[in-house]
Amino acid sequence: MIDNEKSLKLEENHEPLVVYTQKDLLRIFPFKRTKLQQLLNAGALPVVKVGRTYLSSDEMISRWLLENAGRTIYY
Repeated sequence: MIDNEKSLKLEENHEPLVVYTQKDLLRIFPFKRTKLQQLLNAGALPVVKVGRTYLSSDEMISRWLLENAGRTIYY
């Protein structure tokens, strides 16, 4: 897990969201900074941007990876 992550519980039946900074996302995804920024700007990653913070969850990222397995994504 990321050292500085914070959990937000929305409702009882929802999983907690995890607050990831761009630095955290660089540790999660094997992209260089430029490629990560292109993917974020294009809305290709499962995140919600609030200011400079990206909200996501481990489940959303895992689901995105499974849905995109075998695909080539160009940005």
